Amino acid sequence: MYSIYQVQSGDTLASVASKFGSSISDLSRLNGIMVGSILVPGEYIVVPKRQMENPYFVNYVVKKGDNIYDIAKKSNINPGQLLRLNGLNETDIIYPDQIILLPRSGVSFYVTENDDTLNNVTNTLKASADELARQNKTIYLMNDQLIVYKK
Repeated sequence: MYSIYQVQSGDTLASVASKFGSSISDLSRLNGIMVGSILVPGEYIVVPKRQMENPYFVNYVVKKGDNIYDIAKKSNINPGQLLRLNGLNETDIIYPDQIILLPRSGVSFYVTENDDTLNNVTNTLKASADELARQNKTIYLMNDQLIVYKK
């Protein structure tokens, strides 16, 4: 979740922090340099990797007392599919501050199972095969393939 950045002429901790959506103190701590330090062009520093916003899912931070079934019910998601999306089994326990994926508003998803057919998937997602093919790069219908549909 980090990358290496080569300092450019005119860079400061503040400008680099802004460029990578970080803070001066985080960059200082990551690189073992003092907050007021001058950056030398050509040197390399560690920066947080910029994460692209996912168009289909958001991170949900589990709160004390949460369970998958309640989260699924509040989000209008099939609990089994939510488990599969997050690589969890029915017997797994989720913990406060754990991050799980939830679909964004207007997004449906399906994680394929053994013996699924395209007809099963289109009926579940209430979408045409053409629309699913347009929104998903490749559909194999192999076990555990994630198929998304954005309305």
